[in-house]
Amino acid sequence: MPITRILSDLHYGHPATAIGDLRQITPLLEGVERVVFNGDSVEMRFVREYEQGAADFARLQAFCAEAGTEGVFLTGNHDPALTPLHHLDLHEGAVFVTHGDALFHGLSPWSREAEALKAAHSQCLADAGHPSALEPLLAAARKAALAIETLGPFAHHHAHAKTFAGFIRQIWPPWRPFKMIECWIQAPGWAAAFAEQHRPNAKCFLFGHTHRAGIWRRRGRTLINTGSFLPYSGMLLADLDGGELAVRKIERRGRDFYPGAVVRGVKLD
Repeated sequence: MPITRILSDLHYGHPATAIGDLRQITPLLEGVERVVFNGDSVEMRFVREYEQGAADFARLQAFCAEAGTEGVFLTGNHDPALTPLHHLDLHEGAVFVTHGDALFHGLSPWSREAEALKAAHSQCLADAGHPSALEPLLAAARKAALAIETLGPFAHHHAHAKTFAGFIRQIWPPWRPFKMIECWIQAPGWAAAFAEQHRPNAKCFLFGHTHRAGIWRRRGRTLINTGSFLPYSGMLLADLDGGELAVRKIERRGRDFYPGAVVRGVKLD
């Protein structure tokens, strides 16, 4: 059976990403028919990033084609206008995939722009009539993410994000780490409630966004956060092969990334 592989948050083009050269992810594309990139694949959050982000996206698409793999790209809050796809339903609805920023009011409550994002998200939801259906909710999240450029003079990604000074900047102001931890704790419960409301028949819900990789069992379904390729984050992928979803670690060997051991298998049929 053809395998569909799902991963997220490459953040290709971000100064701190572990992917400096796309050839590092070649082993993640080998032997699979389709790879679903579940949001934040490239950096197109600010107007000044659009040109480079578009070039990075074209490079990533071409790289997948050269590898003989179909690349399917969903939007995230860092690439909100990348494609028209904000979610996927796979294996006749048994697997639900979306980036995960719509779980949070304000998209990223731990960010320095949290208050402005919250205001923008509130306005976008109000403009949409406070929708309860999935598609308009995700559309409002994308619209709020796109509004960030007009909300204030927010800083560009730090050029030394991998250094100690960059680490200090990432956890400043002091409330940020506590807010991150709070959201990490809350995310599985909110993900379970989100899936129950919007995809009650899904057995698995895959998301990313928080950069905390993990697997949880809540409300009768399996929740999987595939993590990210930024520092201080675990990395997972999920392989959909027939009636089974296999969650695997992503291992780094030298500079390159490989599918690792299976840490959870979920029967879908």
